This record gives sequence, C-alpha cells and structure tokens, in this order.
Amino acid sequence: MICRGRAARRPAADGKATGTEVRRVQVGRPDGVSRADPPPASAPASVTSPEIAPDVAPSIRPRVVARSSARPHISIVYSTARAVPRLDWLMDDLSSQCQSAGDRLELIIVDALGRPAREIGYRDLDPVVRLVETLPKHCPWQGAQRVTSRDWWAMSNARNTGIALATAPCIVFLDDRCHLGDRFVATIREWARGVRSRTPQLPVAVLAGAYEKRELGPDGRPIVTPDGRLVQAPEGRVGCGGDWLYGCAVAAPLSWLLEVNGFEEGVDGLSGEDYLLGLMLANRGRRIDYVPDLFVSQDRTSGHDHRMRRTDKGVSPDDKSHAALARFGSRTRTEFTPDLRVLRARIAAGLGFPGIDPRADLRDWYDGQPIREMT
Repeated sequence: MICRGRAARRPAADGKATGTEVRRVQVGRPDGVSRADPPPASAPASVTSPEIAPDVAPSIRPRVVARSSARPHISIVYSTARAVPRLDWLMDDLSSQCQSAGDRLELIIVDALGRPAREIGYRDLDPVVRLVETLPKHCPWQGAQRVTSRDWWAMSNARNTGIALATAPCIVFLDDRCHLGDRFVATIREWARGVRSRTPQLPVAVLAGAYEKRELGPDGRPIVTPDGRLVQAPEGRVGCGGDWLYGCAVAAPLSWLLEVNGFEEGVDGLSGEDYLLGLMLANRGRRIDYVPDLFVSQDRTSGHDHRMRRTDKGVSPDDKSHAALARFGSRTRTEFTPDLRVLRARIAAGLGFPGIDPRADLRDWYDGQPIREMT
C-alpha cells in the first residue's frame, strides 16, 4: 500500500503560519534562502531543498515488488495523472516485443492518484523483474501537500521521482495512453547494451524518440498529427540538438541525468521540462541522437484531465516560456530541483520522500508571486 501522508498545514492568508517561523524561499532554491540573500558561509554544500525538509511533514514511501533477484538493465518511468491512463496498452506492447530470456526491466509507475498498479492495467510479465509503485514526491503544485488550490501540471517532479527510484543504469521515460512502435523495445535493448558495455560499435547517447498524436477534430473524428521531426529525419539515427527531446519517449543513461540533476522543477506548472533537459545535456557536451524507431503513438482523444492545468493569472504563457528558455536553457544543471543524489540516498536508506516544509513561503521564480495565489 502506498503511504499518502496527510496534507501539510498551509499558511494563513497573511503569509504567517501559527506557531512557526515563515521562511520566504523561491521554489526549489537549494540553499534555502531567497535570491536576494546570500547563503551563510557555514551552509552545507548539498542539502535537501527547503520545500522538502525531511523532518517537518509525512513522507511518501514507494512500494517495491522484486519479482526476481536479477538486476534490471533498463528502468521504465511511466508517469500518469489521468483517471484512465491505459497502462494495459504498455503491458500488451511489452508482452509482444520483449524477449523473456534477455530483457530485464524495472517498471516504475508514478501515479498522482496513488492507485495500485493492477487497478490501472498492470499485469506480471517475465521481463519485468522489479515493479515500483509510488505517488510523485511532494511538490507545491500537485498532491496531498500542494500549496495551490488545485492540481497543476508537474511532470518534472513526477519524472524526477522515477530518477530517484531507478536502480538500472539506463532510464526510459514514457507518458500514459501511448502505444509503442514495433521496434521500440529492440531499440532500447540495443541502446542499453551500449550504455552498459561502452563499446565503440554502440555509442552512448541520449535518445530522442518520435511520436504521433491522435486527437479529436472539430467534427469529432480522430486526427493523427505526425511528429514534425519525423518528417525532417524519417529514417535512421541522426545527431540532433537538445531541443529535439520530447518527454513522451526519451532514453538516457542514469549517470548523465544525475550530472544535470534531472528535470528542471522550476518549470512545473508551466511545462517545457523535456527540451530544457536536452539543452542542459547538450551544454555538457553529451551526445543526443534522434531515433525514429523509438516511436510512440499518443492517444489524446480523451483530452486532458483536471490535473493538466497551466494557469497563472496575469502572466502570458508565451512570455513565461520564453523567460524559462532564456533562464534555464543555458545551464548545465538544474536550478530549482532538489538534489536527486540526496533523495536516492534517502530511498536507499528506507526513509522515503520527505514532505513539504509548512514554514516555507513558496514563491514562483518568474515574478516572485506566492504560489498559493496562483489558483
């Protein structure tokens, strides 16, 4: 059973919380102070970020089912916040494409609704040697301890939850309601062998996958929109820029993800986390290849659930997206993401993901607006 924890106490309307000191911090700031204040000289170099202080709120403890003693070769992080995520589609595709004798997969299901995996379509497969079920780690935008009045888009947080839990050296990120292309598993199998062996014949790279979207048109009929990159590079594996990374189909070495500290959580509530990850990796000189065989077909005919909101009163989404690209796109490491190595150490020690510090006055990086006011 997944431990949800109780909602943390929220600050009063005047920004004060009874009986405790209010600390003003921008979301994810790792030194625990506002941008205007320098950290004290004695501050530790690596601590958990202020909104997930370890001793002030209930933690989330993932449920792990080790179905084999074999160590997984690939961790698949499957994130969802939908009422009907269609995990059964993924299980069908893995069943038809995997080689039970050679494929060793870890399936990490990050479900914002906290359901047991079997309730949303999971079934046991021989290649899945380790199953992890978890809520996303606590964040201000979504979940039991959010400070917003409703759940927002928080995909960086969900995917970083998967990074913190992964035990394989290779990670594949997938969205819900997707069908895998016919060569998807064969592609990640060969790629993962290269990551593990580091032979010249199998170059190590981040893989940017291809996709198509299936949506309903104005007349109610399905419309299929192909990936524009697929039109430009329809065949073969080609080098590409970081901005070609789309989160619905990405494969990356775990060690490279930890170098940049995962996805930028500063853009939760906004999106854009996938290509910002690609830009950070490219800024570090890491190779990125566009691989059409890493293909998924996304079904969006059901629309987005209420958890896919992006609302910021008085702020143009385009202006904010451009500001995010300018601010985060030139970095080599995330700015507002808690230290994932610290979180991995906590998980390894059996401590779970820590809760949000109710004393923190959390504010948006863009204009300093209190997050609790961002509806």
